[in-house]
Amino acid sequence: MGEGERTVWDDPKNEANILGRHIDFADLDEAFDGRFVVVAEDRRRDYGERRFNMLVAVRGVIRFLDDSFKNRITSPRGA
Repeated sequence: MGEGERTVWDDPKNEANILGRHIDFADLDEAFDGRFVVVAEDRRRDYGERRFNMLVAVRGVIRFLDDSFKNRITSPRGA
């Protein structure tokens, strides 16, 4: 499990994201620093947990779970 100051993530998922989308989860901590963002709950299907999509100017769209002391990144992608 990878970890930043404000975020945590699954290492194999991060590696796949680096290869497929060229975005490293470790670079996304700044997206959670309190700057202006738009957050909406992802209700497209039942994930078994509440998931949110976040649009932030610095990194595009970041899907995350707000269910712990840190935000668990699950699927960042460019906007």
